[in-house]
Amino acid sequence: MFVAFLKRAPFLRLILSLSAGISVQLYIPFNPLILLAAAGLLGLVLLVFKKLPFYIRFQYDWLRGLALQLLVVCSGGLLIYQSDIRHSRYYFEALVKPGDLLLATVSEPLQPKARSYKTVVSIRHIIRDNISMPAKGKLLVYLTKDSAAAHLQYGDRLLIQSQTTPVQYSGNPGAFDYRRYCANQQIYHQVFLRAGQWKGLQGREANLIMQWILQCRQYCLHTLQQYIGGREAGLAAALLIGYRYDLDRKMVQEYTNTGIVHIIAISGMHLALIYGGLLWLLRWWPKHRFSEELKGILIILLLWAFTLLTGGAASVLRATVMFTFITVGKFMLDRYTNIYNTLAASAFLLLCYDPRLLVDAGFQLSYLAVLSIVICYRRTYYLFQSRSKWLDKLWDMTALTLAAQVMTLPVCLYYFHQFPVFFLPANMLAVPLSTIVLYGEILLLIFGCVPVLAHATGVALKALMEWMNEVVSWIGHLPGALITDINISLLSVVCLYICIAGLLIWWLHQWRQGLLVALTGAAVWSISIMFPRINEQYQHKMVVYNIPSHTLVDAIEGRRVTTMGDVEVTGYDSLYNRYLRPAHMLYGIEQRLNTTDDTTNTGLAGVHILTLGQKRLVIVDSALPKVDLQKKFRTDYLLLSHNPQVDIRQLERMFEVGCYIFDASSSLRNIRQWKSDCYVLTLRFFSVPDQGAYVVNF
Repeated sequence: MFVAFLKRAPFLRLILSLSAGISVQLYIPFNPLILLAAAGLLGLVLLVFKKLPFYIRFQYDWLRGLALQLLVVCSGGLLIYQSDIRHSRYYFEALVKPGDLLLATVSEPLQPKARSYKTVVSIRHIIRDNISMPAKGKLLVYLTKDSAAAHLQYGDRLLIQSQTTPVQYSGNPGAFDYRRYCANQQIYHQVFLRAGQWKGLQGREANLIMQWILQCRQYCLHTLQQYIGGREAGLAAALLIGYRYDLDRKMVQEYTNTGIVHIIAISGMHLALIYGGLLWLLRWWPKHRFSEELKGILIILLLWAFTLLTGGAASVLRATVMFTFITVGKFMLDRYTNIYNTLAASAFLLLCYDPRLLVDAGFQLSYLAVLSIVICYRRTYYLFQSRSKWLDKLWDMTALTLAAQVMTLPVCLYYFHQFPVFFLPANMLAVPLSTIVLYGEILLLIFGCVPVLAHATGVALKALMEWMNEVVSWIGHLPGALITDINISLLSVVCLYICIAGLLIWWLHQWRQGLLVALTGAAVWSISIMFPRINEQYQHKMVVYNIPSHTLVDAIEGRRVTTMGDVEVTGYDSLYNRYLRPAHMLYGIEQRLNTTDDTTNTGLAGVHILTLGQKRLVIVDSALPKVDLQKKFRTDYLLLSHNPQVDIRQLERMFEVGCYIFDASSSLRNIRQWKSDCYVLTLRFFSVPDQGAYVVNF
């Protein structure tokens, strides 16, 4: 049965092999020459196999299949290598020299930050001694807020200084790895530009299609803001075209806490609604010789236009490719394809286009949700039958929501570390309401040239969204609405999927051994949890956090932590949740002890001593008095905090230091000077702003 299923869905085997090759190359990179040699050898094996007598080919057909799968694995690795812009001969970071200028084009709309504007530019040329050299690559750019920066738009050309640095990463334990996130988008460097460090050039370099798309997006945003307004306009823009920059943060958190953030993150659900609307409208198309083919072409063009309008998120790309295959089969070939093969084929094509989509959370959740619905929905729906039309519709939605959760739950727990308890009622209310809002927004755009109709539609949509937000907020604030601090490893995710697979096989195919598979997965999961929990009881760590303008040190013993330094940070939920909570969750902290001064005063102003097991930490946070010590004070670590006016040579006369630590509370200028002194004196040091949080076992 399984072999017959694979024959009906050949792309399933291909996508598994391609994903394996991509994963291996991402985390265990192989030399491309090795991959090419292996691919060539496998190709030769296939060629020789084809020349063998028929009876030998029949007997050893499994060998041909194995060689083909391995060839696809090698192809996945080569795709990753080829897609890495750093391997291009024109990559700007490999060519640029001090004093060069970069000619770049703005490729993303500006995002307002607290003290700057953030955007991404595409490097076109390097300017050196009035000579222009072609270059490639993306650069993350932060611009100080001023009138010139505020007017920058897509396609504008900039001349900027080449003082780039690697994309920063806090390195705090358990924190989001922003550097890896940018690397998956082929962005490896950043630059902060003040007024005078960049210059706007005349002319605009913009793709005509992209220019048209941005004009359409601007029309949508202007219409929504004009006739809806307020924070509901930001919600409407996210629902319709995936524009998230105007979303209210509190509202996003409420939608996340109730498990319906997929509504405001443009996804396959939105495309499915648009696809269904197009099918309904085209039912009235008059029948003629090429009507079906024209319908299919029109649907495909509109779907891809919408995809480009939304920015081409991974989940939308998946849905668009899948619906394209379905449309081609239905309207042009007059046949329905195997849904599993269609899903696998769409994933295969997308990974060939951009292999790094494999590690994109949206891509993973999108495919898992559809696969989960395909496997579980129908069987779940038939568990309950009702003669009442409305009760049947209600159960239909319930079955669909539950089915979508089956295979997405482990990944959601792994990425988001929380579980919304009331996701079912939240989805039951928000999904129908958001569907009405989406269709209403399309009508609003159509009525945009008729102010009376547009105003009435906008008022109705605003009222509906306000009510939806109130309901979502009420659900999110119910007692026990959110289970937080769920920390599961990648091994736990694998074990969870083994359990789910075993239970589904037992339930859907009545295969009793499925229960044994599920129990085996549960046993391995329990063991994988047990050993880390035991280790947590005996852990002893010191963590110097990377928090801008603050000093914070955690002394962890077992599951207890004592926090020292600027402990007022722990009093602000936003700062604590961003910097400390992920680390405390990672290390299994159950008891937190804040202290304003857990250090021993030495009698010297600006010097404090902290004892950590057998280790000693000295904190210097102000200028030191000029004293003559009989003997150097020995310490394992010396932390310079809050820009103390000290000299490394002066510290060397007073202390015998194992390692100097410069944290993020000090200015970069002072840290550069201290680093320079340490280099000259051949001293060991660690710069937290440059290298991330300092974590040591003691």
